[in-house]
Amino acid sequence: MRLKVLLFLFLFLGFTEIILVSLEIGNSIILRPLCAILIYSFYYLNSHRHNLYFIIYLSCELINETFFLINFERYFSLVLGGYVLATFTMIYHLWPVFKKVGFTLDRDALFKTILGLTGILYAFWELTLLVFDNLPDNVIFFPALAALISWIFFCSIIPIRNRHPDNFLLYLMGGSMAVMAPTMFIYTFLWSYVPVLILCLLSMMLLKICMVWYLIKLDGILNSKESYF
Repeated sequence: MRLKVLLFLFLFLGFTEIILVSLEIGNSIILRPLCAILIYSFYYLNSHRHNLYFIIYLSCELINETFFLINFERYFSLVLGGYVLATFTMIYHLWPVFKKVGFTLDRDALFKTILGLTGILYAFWELTLLVFDNLPDNVIFFPALAALISWIFFCSIIPIRNRHPDNFLLYLMGGSMAVMAPTMFIYTFLWSYVPVLILCLLSMMLLKICMVWYLIKLDGILNSKESYF
């Protein structure tokens, strides 16, 4: 129960920051480092071990989210550079699960996966066309887009191949990222509407919650002796 207090405190500070940001109250970003410490402490106390890649992920996310809130357009390269590194450090965690399940899909599952990814890619492409000319740095944009597509691919294909109950979290993680990344661009370059920013911040918070739960459950997924194929 005491461990869950850390998670509840993370949620409380996260929602508090969202309220302060939406009201344009300054200094709200000082809560973000506290949230990173809380979510990592929750992971450590549940798993009883440190995780360097998770530390790198949280550090990179802290940088890109903080500078996104300060001025995304000014710190565009820094934000996307941190995002790329953060995303690939988390793909590192998914790789053992992916190797275990393999890439082979039956025809029906393959069709659904391709159809879903095609729809997502089309939406991202349309958004890219709208904002591309306004981007401060076009070069870093493509690695960031590749990281986003890779993340959604792994989060989509693993639960289809391995129906372990905890792999359902990957759908939430992929969905959160699919909301977070576009809303950052929409809010900055297309529509500076506060509800868009709130949606972006909520997706950031949901992503971290699902991610920490998944990392805590990861050994159980990898070592499960039951067949979920």
